[in-house]
Amino acid sequence: MIPSSTIGEGDPARSRRHARRAAALLAAGFLTIAAPHAVMAKVGPKVSGTKVSATKAPAAAKAATPAPLPAPPADGIMGFVMTSFSPAVHIGKDDCPEGPQGVLRDHYLETLPAPEATRLRLKVNEEELTSRWKKYAVGPDDTNICSQPQLFDRPPTRFLKGKVAQGINLDGDSGNGAGVPNGCAHENFFGPDGEPGVDNQYWRVQGCAEGVRGVNDAPGETTRGLNQFLLSGEHSQVLILRGVDSLVRDDDVEIIYANTEDRAIVDSNQKFLPGASYSVTRTPQYRNVLRGRIVNGVLTTQPVDIRLRQTWGQGGGRDIRGARSEWALRRSQLRLTFQPDGSLHGIVAGYQPLLNVIQSPSIGGIGAATAAGINCAGIYKALKLAADGDRDAGGQCTTISTAIEASAIPAFINDRPAGQKVAER
Repeated sequence: MIPSSTIGEGDPARSRRHARRAAALLAAGFLTIAAPHAVMAKVGPKVSGTKVSATKAPAAAKAATPAPLPAPPADGIMGFVMTSFSPAVHIGKDDCPEGPQGVLRDHYLETLPAPEATRLRLKVNEEELTSRWKKYAVGPDDTNICSQPQLFDRPPTRFLKGKVAQGINLDGDSGNGAGVPNGCAHENFFGPDGEPGVDNQYWRVQGCAEGVRGVNDAPGETTRGLNQFLLSGEHSQVLILRGVDSLVRDDDVEIIYANTEDRAIVDSNQKFLPGASYSVTRTPQYRNVLRGRIVNGVLTTQPVDIRLRQTWGQGGGRDIRGARSEWALRRSQLRLTFQPDGSLHGIVAGYQPLLNVIQSPSIGGIGAATAAGINCAGIYKALKLAADGDRDAGGQCTTISTAIEASAIPAFINDRPAGQKVAER
C-alpha cells in the first residue's frame, strides 16, 4: 500500500484541502514544483502530420535539446490522473483520397445504381430517401445493425490509405506480421518519427471517420466524448509509479493503472487541477499491475492484459450482452514520455476484441444507426477484415491493434486494494 502520509488518505476533507491548495497556488502563479506530486501540468504537443511515400519511411525529426526533467520524490512514488484518453489521431494528407468514411445514408446510396442514387439525392425526394436508408438499418425479427452488427452482411466501410499512424510495434514484427504466432498478416504503419512496424489497425478502419479523425483541425466527437467522460467521472483513470529513482533512466518501475470512482477536481474552466487527491477503485479487475522501465525519459511497460471501466453516459449501471462495457486491451503496452513540468504524454496500445471497439453504438442500438448514422455492420465487417490479433481455430483474427493517445498530470493517489479497510476521520 502507498503510505497515506505521502499519497493521500482517501479522506474527502483532505481531498478538498489539496484541491484548494492547488487552486490557490495556480491562481497566484506559484505552482511550479509545489510538491513531489504536485506540478503545474502542461500536456505535450500533438504530433503533426507527416508525408511519406508508399515505399519509404518518413525522415526522423531533427532532435532538439531536451529540457531537464525534475527529480523524482525521495520515496520513489509518483501519482497521476489521466486528463485525456482517446484514439491516437495522425492526420496525413494522403489518408483518405476518396473522402471521409461517410454515414449510413451515404453507404445506402452506394448500394444503388448510379441513376437511382442521383434521383434520391434530389431535394424533392428527401423524404423517400430518409425512409429507405433508415429501413436499411433494420433486419428480420427487429434486429438492427448496431445492436446485432454480426448478423448483417454489409460492405465494409472505407479504409484509410495513409502510411503513417501513431502506435506501438505490438507484435515485434516489422514486416507484415504473417509469421506472428496467433496473428494475421497486415500492412504495418510507420510512426510519425519514422519508426517501422507500428500496429494500429483500428486507425486503418476508423481513420477516415470524421467522428474519430475530426474536421478542420478540430477534435472529433469520439475524442471530445471520451475526454469529457474523464471529467465527469464515468471512466476516470489514475496511475501510480513505484520505485522511481530517475525520470531519465530506471530499469525497474512498478505501475498501478486503475480506474477511480472520484470525479475530476477542476478549475473554473473545467481544466484538471494538478495535485488533487483521488483513490484507486475498489473493483479489483479494474486495478492493473504492470512492470516497466524508463529510458531517456520514456516509460515503457511489458505486455500485459489491461481492463478498465468504460461507461458511455449510462451512469455506470448498464450492461451490454451480459458484461459491463469496458476497455479490454490484450497484451497492452504503455509508452509515456515525462515532460519537463512533470506531466506524462504518450500512447496506450493493445489488442481490442472487435465488438469491444463498437460497444458504444451497440449500446445505442437502432438510434445510433438512424439518428447518428453509424453503420455498425459496415464497421464490424471492416474490423474483421483488418483484425490482426488472437487468431481462432478457423483462421479469423478476433482482436484488432489499437493505439490510444493519453496524457496525465501529477496527483495524490490513495491505493486501496479490494477488501482493505481505510480509517476515516
